[in-house]
Amino acid sequence: MTLSTKLRRDWHYYVFAIGLIFILNGVIGVAGFPTEGWKSYAVGLVTWVISFWLAGKIIRRHPQAAAEEHDESN
Repeated sequence: MTLSTKLRRDWHYYVFAIGLIFILNGVIGVAGFPTEGWKSYAVGLVTWVISFWLAGKIIRRHPQAAAEEHDESN
């Protein structure tokens, strides 16, 4: 099985985001936030969005590396 170049390059971003999802869901569960029905899906969606946003803010690619990759792909 071969992975795409993007997945091989950014695997740590996805792993970090999934870890944040578990942490945020745990915090919400410990805090006792009541969710029933559609609210549980909404809370799950919000934790996914926040986790990927935070992962993007914390794990940044260096502008030089991004420029080099762009040059290689052309």
